Amino acid sequence: MSVMTPTQSISADPDRAEIHFTIGGYWDLAGMKQFLFDLGEAAKPLMKRGEPFGALGDLREFMPQDRETSNAIRDSISAGTRNGLRRFAVLSASPLVRMQYRRIAQSVDVEFFDSAAEAIAWLRRPV
Repeated sequence: MSVMTPTQSISADPDRAEIHFTIGGYWDLAGMKQFLFDLGEAAKPLMKRGEPFGALGDLREFMPQDRETSNAIRDSISAGTRNGLRRFAVLSASPLVRMQYRRIAQSVDVEFFDSAAEAIAWLRRPV
């Protein structure tokens, strides 16, 4: 599989009020919108509670995206914050992806990590 090929997985942990996802490759706008819809559907039970929740994104295989696609991600993160998203832990993104996410994730408390254990510890740390 090419590093450019879009890949993804999504899971929710309702007991911990967390959504976890892995995303890789380079996405076109239509594919990203479908992924973001699926992510929103997985987070819907957490949002319906009306309580804060966190997200863990594994972006180790993700590439910087074009402006349209990154704007769709930004809009999704903003919608998440309006519906309870409080923290977003990003696992081991490349320097360019980190820069892009710092720009588009300004509406949420976002941190970048090289290890899953550190990311999860930060995500679950009391606010």
